[in-house]
Amino acid sequence: MKIVTGTVRRMFLASAIAAVASLPSWAATTITVDSVVQRWPWNNKVDITYTVGDGQDCSSSKFRKIVFTTVIDGETYMINGVTNVGASANTGTHTVTWTLPKGVKRNDCTMSAAIYEADAPSGDDYMVIDLATGAVSYEGLLASQDDSNARYNTDTYKTDKLVLRKVPRWAERASLPNAASLPADGYPTGDSVNYDLVNSAKTWNTKRTYYIGVFPVTQAQYVKLGLAAIPTWKTSTITGNTVSHRPVESVSWKMLRNQVDPTVRIAAVENGVTFFERLNYRTGLYFDLPTEVMFEIAERAGVTGTYWWGSNPASDYTVSSNDVLTVVNDKYGQSTVAVGLKKANAWGLYDVQGNVLEWCLDDFISGDNMGARADAFIPAWGGDQSTGKRRQRGAVTGRLAVSAASSLSSYRGNNQEYDATSSLGWIGFRVAFIAD
Repeated sequence: MKIVTGTVRRMFLASAIAAVASLPSWAATTITVDSVVQRWPWNNKVDITYTVGDGQDCSSSKFRKIVFTTVIDGETYMINGVTNVGASANTGTHTVTWTLPKGVKRNDCTMSAAIYEADAPSGDDYMVIDLATGAVSYEGLLASQDDSNARYNTDTYKTDKLVLRKVPRWAERASLPNAASLPADGYPTGDSVNYDLVNSAKTWNTKRTYYIGVFPVTQAQYVKLGLAAIPTWKTSTITGNTVSHRPVESVSWKMLRNQVDPTVRIAAVENGVTFFERLNYRTGLYFDLPTEVMFEIAERAGVTGTYWWGSNPASDYTVSSNDVLTVVNDKYGQSTVAVGLKKANAWGLYDVQGNVLEWCLDDFISGDNMGARADAFIPAWGGDQSTGKRRQRGAVTGRLAVSAASSLSSYRGNNQEYDATSSLGWIGFRVAFIAD
């Protein structure tokens, strides 16, 4: 390994001074800590900027991981670049954010970094949650988005683990595989051509990074958190479709959150009655449903047209009635299919159109224009304290065959029957996490 050490100060941390240790035979890789800066106004966020030379080669599975070490007031803290901050080991200059532990003073300190061999690509393009233990780790993009899609579109990430894709703040969009083709001024949403959806076209210069589920949560993942039963109607045997890999549905908005107000954070409860209470307790982090702006940004993956799959055949990307059988023992007749059977979008997200509608945080407010909102991360809230309607995104499989509007990237579900207590066989959900 190669270690470099720098002096850290509250506002600005001086450039690192190299201190070389013995190197294993594979390690031509070098790392320097360039600066460590506490955020202003003073809080517990520290931005570490570092430079990697001759970094990991994701095309040949030569992966690296980074461990930062800091000494504050005589105490040593190890910052694991895989499990703590998602530090990229790719060649170039990077910045990661470390959250200081509670009670740690922000006095002068020293910072060092070391490079080690790793089993997976280092980076923060993906967040991986072990549902049994709650352990959270980060992984980088492989040599291509298609390579990463193949890595995660497997049984493990539909049963035992939950995988989320990073949507970086707009200023850091260069990490996305299609960064060069994105609009010049922000992530696109809305469709001014089909304005009857009350979702006018807009671009979002987002100031925060978030993660969103690669798949809708499956029946197997729901059970993995120890919840009593699968609240689902879609359990028929269909060739090629593993039942437990199908989206969980028949879960109401309130069953997921145990909270009426979408602007209120969900408590972390060890034996909570909802998915998010348990997930937040097990991980020690705060997960929730996405706002509908977050959902559409991720669904479109930078595509400004009417349909996020562009001119490609819709059947390659969306689950429709042609993909499932009408079976008598699935309530309402139309079944679902296992997640990940269709192609992913440009950012590696599956089933963002078809299979099931998906709950979003937002309250339904008559005449609300999503494009008029000021913040992508604040859900619409009309103050309904009981069973108010909630927004859904994506499209239910059966509707794609009968409603052109349901196929639009800007489609907003707001059926009057779908309130916060509705448990319906065509509405599921996926998980979101706002990183900063």
